[in-house]
Amino acid sequence: MGLYPPGSMTSTHSASPLAVAAAIENLNIIEREKLVERAAKMGEILIPELDRIQKKYPAFLGCMHGKGLVAGLQVVKPGTKTPNPELATKINVACYQKGLLMFAPVGIAGECLKIAPPLCIPEDMLRESIQVFEEAIDEVADTL
Repeated sequence: MGLYPPGSMTSTHSASPLAVAAAIENLNIIEREKLVERAAKMGEILIPELDRIQKKYPAFLGCMHGKGLVAGLQVVKPGTKTPNPELATKINVACYQKGLLMFAPVGIAGECLKIAPPLCIPEDMLRESIQVFEEAIDEVADTL
C-alpha cells in the first residue's frame, strides 16, 4: 500500500492491491468450480430455447446471438429490422413483474434484451427463468 506516495496515482482503484486480490480470487473460483465448462453446458439449454422463442415471434424478435450463458435478443418494430427500445423495455418490465431480474435493455438504441444469468445458476433455475422470460414475452405479444 505504501508503494506510491500521495498524489502520484491518477485513480483511486488503479493497481489497488484489494482490487487485484479480489480479481485473482475470482479467477481462482472460476477455475476451481469449472464455471467456464459449466457455462458451456448450460448454454446447451439456454441458446436453443432462446432460438425457439425468437422463432415463435419473428415479427418483433430480431436476431439472437449467444454463447454459453450470455445472449442478446434484438427487439424490432413488428415486421421490420428497426430497433424497438420501447417494446424491449415493456418485455423487460414484464419480466421484472414476474420476478425475473434482467439487465436494462442494451444496444445502440436500447433494443437488445441481454440475458446473462450467473455462471453458477442451477439447471432447474435456468429452465424456470427461460419459462418466465417466455411468459413475459407472451403477455406483451398479446398487447400488440
